[in-house]
Amino acid sequence: MTDPEQIIQDLHDSEINGRIGWFYDGCWTAELGDDLNGWKSEKTLPSFAEAAEWLRDEAVQRYPDSEFAKKYGGGFV
Repeated sequence: MTDPEQIIQDLHDSEINGRIGWFYDGCWTAELGDDLNGWKSEKTLPSFAEAAEWLRDEAVQRYPDSEFAKKYGGGFV
């Protein structure tokens, strides 16, 4: 398992936009994309770590030529 903080940092460094939000009841929402260019995908997950891992997998699929995908594309999707 990859450190969730490192995933988020690497998404940022690769200029791949996204966000993770939460509500007090324990739900975490991960979104890939942004308001300006559009949201590519979204999913509700039970933990921050799973939200970060989902963003990792989505980014590898949607941005296969990115430096991020080169780093994380080894069998995660």
